[in-house]
Amino acid sequence: MRHDVRKPGPNRSQGLLWVAFANAAVLTALIMPAHILVQGVLAPLGVVPSFDQRYSTFAPAIANWAVKIYLLVLVASCLYVFGHRIRYILVELAVPGSKLVFGVLTLGLALLGTAFAAYVLLNLPPP
Repeated sequence: MRHDVRKPGPNRSQGLLWVAFANAAVLTALIMPAHILVQGVLAPLGVVPSFDQRYSTFAPAIANWAVKIYLLVLVASCLYVFGHRIRYILVELAVPGSKLVFGVLTLGLALLGTAFAAYVLLNLPPP
């Protein structure tokens, strides 16, 4: 009689978190320099229109759904990368064996920050 014993495989949920982290890191690495280039270099040179700190000039741009989605993706990817890095530091360097607690805490805070950013973006007063 032969018994099939399953060997423990890789932790799929951790793998999915790392895949999401890698994708968010790449997305953040592409978006942030482009954002800095457009608003920090091209706008002062007059190549693209710039937004100053007055709400009256920024409101028409933020009313566009593409800008709202862009800002939400930017905030979400930055917060997820930050939360995942903090979780990694806490678990691997500080308190081994508490992946679930720190994962829920850091990634939960990133999710709350993203939800807050979405709330602010969707509830801005019209221009």
